[in-house]
Amino acid sequence: MSLPSEAAFTGDTVSLTPFVLAVAGVLFHQVSRLWEQGLSGVAYHYAPVLVVRLPRWATAVAQLLALPAALALALASQSLAARTVAVALLVLWMVSTQRRLADHALLGVVAAALFAFVPSELHAAVARDLLIGVYLSAALLKMNEEYLASERSAGRVVTAHYLGLLGLEPSARLLRLAPYGVIAVELGVGAALLAPGFETWGLCVAILMHGAFGVSGNFPFSVLALALWVIALTPRDSAAIDPGGGPLLWAAVAGSAVLALALGRTASGRRSVSYLGKDLFQGLVYGYLCGLVLSAQPFAAPPTGTGALVTHLLLGGAFLLNVALVPAGLKLEWSFAMFSSLRPFGRSWLERRPLIDLPRYYSLTLPARIPQTLLREVEPRFIFLATRDENVVHESVAFCLEESARKCRTSFTPRLMTFSEGARELAPVGAAGDETPPRRRLLTYPAVVPKSLDRRYLA
Repeated sequence: MSLPSEAAFTGDTVSLTPFVLAVAGVLFHQVSRLWEQGLSGVAYHYAPVLVVRLPRWATAVAQLLALPAALALALASQSLAARTVAVALLVLWMVSTQRRLADHALLGVVAAALFAFVPSELHAAVARDLLIGVYLSAALLKMNEEYLASERSAGRVVTAHYLGLLGLEPSARLLRLAPYGVIAVELGVGAALLAPGFETWGLCVAILMHGAFGVSGNFPFSVLALALWVIALTPRDSAAIDPGGGPLLWAAVAGSAVLALALGRTASGRRSVSYLGKDLFQGLVYGYLCGLVLSAQPFAAPPTGTGALVTHLLLGGAFLLNVALVPAGLKLEWSFAMFSSLRPFGRSWLERRPLIDLPRYYSLTLPARIPQTLLREVEPRFIFLATRDENVVHESVAFCLEESARKCRTSFTPRLMTFSEGARELAPVGAAGDETPPRRRLLTYPAVVPKSLDRRYLA
């Protein structure tokens, strides 16, 4: 942009406006995902998160080209028209996304849309409020019995698994304390952004926390979060930040890259040359953003004025509503409840008694014969996952899978499942043959979950 308030992000060759950083963060997520999973699945369209089922070719084009085109537009032009088209491309990418839209990807899209249309003098307030909302929501939704006290707690399981990959054996006491430590850190970082003068402490803790998230497998979230820290804390009326950076920036880049290579792991522990390359790339980007914000001291004061107050009220209210929809039983995805051990069913601090007929989950049966045409429509490994006896599938996914199966003259025989009072496992509703058909719905709940509450669930 040509506005003076954006000058702090302008370098000799690249204009690092808040809008550019947000779009680049979403593209970083997509590049990382495709680097891990490859390109063979980009045309699959069996589980659209936003209901709309694009043709295979349109799904592939949107997955591969929408985000690069959005970033190219953001860099090439700073006009309102260019920003509007770029946001439309981000939405198109969301529409083409299958099975799950990660919370941090939604965060990046929302941030980009706000930076595209909100006055530039409010961008720092928007970034600060988004970070506060994410950290406090994540901490609040982890305050449930399953996360804090269960052996199935994501806090315990992830800590034990990652330390095990490093060759370390955590004590039982450490594993019991890990969930409380995660909540305390998230609350502390959110509170530091609320309390003027504590931003430096909050940033340092956030860098360590997101570094740990990164090396254990979630650099895309870490990169998006640090991009928001850059926007929130960099003074806009100071001299322009040089993308070439100084010694501190390049020391952060080098240190982050080394740590990503040394500590990064896959779920199985072993890393191929391609994974090592991915870890190096992610570490370099994360280190660059860390160095960029650390080099910006003294940090900008929190925005004030009527515009900032309205921004705080609107975004704060939006996050409160978003969190409230979870115990109301209206959604679980896109709530920043990542690794909270919450699931669509089951007793916890959040007693999940839905206000409406949601969610519906179905068991699927593997057909005796799977036509080759169906395997071109649906990813084979997902068919295996969705038809396993211990899993149930969200009704929107069941609807699309059954639609594809019937085109190929077969069926997954979806059966509606539910809990009876006091039960620890979903069971079929009604008699076989008397089935309630699945409906096409937004994927506001996980696509696949264990049907037993005694099986751990990490998402």
